[in-house]
Amino acid sequence: MAGNILDDPARLKAEREAADRSYNEALSRLDQAIQRLPADFPHPPPGPDEQQITPLNTLWKIAPSPRTGSLKHRLAAVVQRAVAPIFEQQQAFNSAVVDHINRSLPVARATRESVASTLTVLHDTIADLIRFQSLLVMFLQEITPYVDTRDRDVAGLLRGLSAAINTVADEVMRRSEALTARDVRREGALSDLQQQLAALRLQVGELAGGVRGDAGSR
Repeated sequence: MAGNILDDPARLKAEREAADRSYNEALSRLDQAIQRLPADFPHPPPGPDEQQITPLNTLWKIAPSPRTGSLKHRLAAVVQRAVAPIFEQQQAFNSAVVDHINRSLPVARATRESVASTLTVLHDTIADLIRFQSLLVMFLQEITPYVDTRDRDVAGLLRGLSAAINTVADEVMRRSEALTARDVRREGALSDLQQQLAALRLQVGELAGGVRGDAGSR
């Protein structure tokens, strides 16, 4: 079965073309699947608003009016004593708010820096992945020319080997023909020698018969 396939160049060519089409289609799908960095890639959030931090840390405390001996200030002192619990409660609230803001500010700064560094790492990682995918497609695109080059090298080696085999075969044929011709010449010489020996035997026999005849007549 394998011999029949190898002996069918048209079938081999069709199978090779089908394999090339499938490979190129798969390569096109892979190229289209390469990721892209989004144009609207998110940016880090803005930093915390620190514009009012200094005023808040300065104005949170409710300071009592300075005491003097005037009627106006004595009246104000009476009013302050009356509303002192309210002022104390407001001041406690102000203190808690300012303390919370002061404690939240470093957290907000750290959160913003963490988000910024995370986005940078994510951006660079996606960029590296896209670069890797592009290099992978470029590598796969080089496989076909590489294989074709190897095929040409193998075909060249096969042609060289075929030429060498033909040369050796021609030399063997030439030597075989030379040996055959030499054998023919040897057979011809042997045949001539055998004919000469037969003629010599005949002459020897005739001579021997004449000698016996002469001896009998005596």
